[in-house]
Amino acid sequence: MLSNNHIDYMITDLALYRFYTDTSLCLPDFCVLCPLENNLEIRYTDTYHSENTQCIQLHPHDFFVFQTGSSIKLIPDDVSVCLLIRLNPAFLLNLFSLDRLSSLPVVHLASRFSSGALYSFLKLSHLYITDKKEFEFQIISNLYIVLDSLFPSLSSTSISDKNLRHSEKRKTAILTYIDAHIQESFKLNETAQALELTPQYLASWFQKNFDCTFSTYIQQKKLESIKLWLRYTALSDSVLAELFHFKNADALYQVMLELDGISPTQYREQFQQPDSILLPDERNKLPLSPYYDALLSADMHQESTVLAVLKQEDTIFRISPKSSKNMPDSWRYLLNMGYAYQFNDNRMQAQLKDIQQTVYFRYGRICRLLDLTTVHIINHATRYGFEQIFQLLDEMLRLDLTPFIELGYKHAKVHLQFRETQILTMDEEVFSYYDKIIQILPDFLRACCNRYGIETVTSWKFSVYYDFIEEHEHLSTLTFRQYLDYYQKIRFMIKDILPETKVGGADFNIFLSFDFWEDKFRLINALQVRMDFIGINAYGGVMTDSHVHLATDSDYMPDKIRKAAKLIDHYFPALPVLITEFTFCYTSRNYLNDMVFSSCFLASFLSETMQLVKGMGFFTMSDLSVYYADSGNLFFGGNGLFNYIGLPKPVYHVYSFFRELGTRIIGHTSDYLITTDSNYRFQALFTNYVHINEQAAYSKHNEKLLDTPEQLFESSSTKPLHIQIEQAVPGTYLLKTYTLNAFHGNLLPYWAKCRSLTHLSEQDFQTFKQLAQPAINLHTKTVSEDGILDFSVHLEPSEVKLVLIDYIEN
Repeated sequence: MLSNNHIDYMITDLALYRFYTDTSLCLPDFCVLCPLENNLEIRYTDTYHSENTQCIQLHPHDFFVFQTGSSIKLIPDDVSVCLLIRLNPAFLLNLFSLDRLSSLPVVHLASRFSSGALYSFLKLSHLYITDKKEFEFQIISNLYIVLDSLFPSLSSTSISDKNLRHSEKRKTAILTYIDAHIQESFKLNETAQALELTPQYLASWFQKNFDCTFSTYIQQKKLESIKLWLRYTALSDSVLAELFHFKNADALYQVMLELDGISPTQYREQFQQPDSILLPDERNKLPLSPYYDALLSADMHQESTVLAVLKQEDTIFRISPKSSKNMPDSWRYLLNMGYAYQFNDNRMQAQLKDIQQTVYFRYGRICRLLDLTTVHIINHATRYGFEQIFQLLDEMLRLDLTPFIELGYKHAKVHLQFRETQILTMDEEVFSYYDKIIQILPDFLRACCNRYGIETVTSWKFSVYYDFIEEHEHLSTLTFRQYLDYYQKIRFMIKDILPETKVGGADFNIFLSFDFWEDKFRLINALQVRMDFIGINAYGGVMTDSHVHLATDSDYMPDKIRKAAKLIDHYFPALPVLITEFTFCYTSRNYLNDMVFSSCFLASFLSETMQLVKGMGFFTMSDLSVYYADSGNLFFGGNGLFNYIGLPKPVYHVYSFFRELGTRIIGHTSDYLITTDSNYRFQALFTNYVHINEQAAYSKHNEKLLDTPEQLFESSSTKPLHIQIEQAVPGTYLLKTYTLNAFHGNLLPYWAKCRSLTHLSEQDFQTFKQLAQPAINLHTKTVSEDGILDFSVHLEPSEVKLVLIDYIEN
């Protein structure tokens, strides 16, 4: 049997774990759990204090203490790294009094926890891992410092000895002596002698104060302690009988049955259920974590140095395919094709074919489609022709792109110098436009059903757009209530011919306050307007002191989407939410749209929001949609996937990267998205997103990106990541890495060197197209019988990498 002072008697386990998904634990030890990275929600039932389920939120450096046999559920915020120390219950029961154990708080917040105790906690962990045998004395010394903080002494709350009468001092002395020696063999004479009392006085004192004999009181106190041992340890009855100086297990059985009416075995079974023990998954253990590496190399005499370790980013990620979820397809739900009249341009048609063959979007969102309607007067009757519309719809269907037709009034624009919003048809009235739609729509739907079949047309979606920004700026002649009236009429017409077709709107903009949204939601409900989906427009613009600028908060757009989705679900439960338009720059003349920043934003935004909504659509497919009449530049800040002559921009490649991802997500943080199709194939997308600084946020065009781009971004550094994927089939794998950064897949710096160039020959075009491709690197990795696929990635600032991992041979 180990000595009570041996380190292995005190600490049964000490390890670092990474929790990816909800995890249930029920351990046979007293445990101290300390998150080191990310928050951790804990749900538990503490049967000693309460029968009710408790729920708490732990932040890094908080301590959570749970007792033997306590069932807890860990719910990590993203991926949580935790230090777990398991302490032998017998060690604690020998160390602390019954009162100190029973007053154990289960949660110690970092704000209330002494830095000295935290330092000791980390130091003992460091020494334990380094060499627990060599540093046993130092480990035990630091452990006692931590335990003194976890199990606070009750002496501070007791009454000062100066204020106690002589009789109270004597009572305290007698009871304290008994508690401190409860495991010893008590005899009246020896106890009286130790307390400097006569046996006769001590016997009568117990009779007077507790109405029982000295012997009976000792048996009662021993049983109180034994009950804790029965509850928290697995020691046998015979061992406990010997420990507390009973003659044998039968004698302990008889005393407990006589005083409490229950046997030791029956009492233990109330608290201990061996079948319920749930240990942490050993595969989530991180024995060589960088947290530990940093601790090992730190100067342990400097408290501040050790505490600073926790601020360093952990760079090892253990990925388990067991914890997986389906990869959503919301990221490629919608392709914003632009205005219908623009597809007379062969370049638009070529770009549509390119992106659809590469990515395969589900729906193509087209605006002002009915503008292509031709009007014929036959026998004094008006007839509508849809020949031009059918040419566009034919091409979309040939590319397996389902039409998403926007029917609302949206300004058709030309882009002149300093006049980005000049209306193409100045004399067009909003109301007359809607009246024309209502007049044309039934004939259009019947013609489509005749041409494509009612089943095909039923799969299309129709959206009725409303310009909330115009209303906000008091420029709109159409009120939201009037819009809802038109929406109702349009919906009725569509449902009358195509009852199952989905009709929705109205493209709420996250730029506006959610109070504004709620006013509109309440009106929709009050008028009993039915929508099959609700659209959102999301851009990175914010208003400060009446000035609109780009958001300086990198989480601005994802946070807005989370809140918006939650708010919509509150008013319209289970209604699908579509982000019909999104990009970071709210203007289409900002060079941020042309550079690799936009690809990092897109990769990050898709990863963070694709599970929050039904679908989303980047704005827009081509710079031709926002081309300026006064600009002859190959790049002018347009927010498309292609520049106007069809050169792919960095955002284009992000969509091609997502297209390569697998069907199941097995790892996901802000740095990476790892998927799989089988144990033979894995895909990993990495992003080192660096946000713009205040100077870039307030610049209209960010022309400095052409010369000194580093001045427009927050300070950043290389991010090393070490990935370990479990359950890979043993053998050799080919790792194919695609890299997007300032030098690869990013044409802007190349064009900036020759920005006077406005037209390209075919040879020059092919040269630029080759420069627009991501860098490709190949190497192999061998997976041994342990099934761990181990590789590292170093991400430069503003860099996106896709790693395709394929089994090639045994």
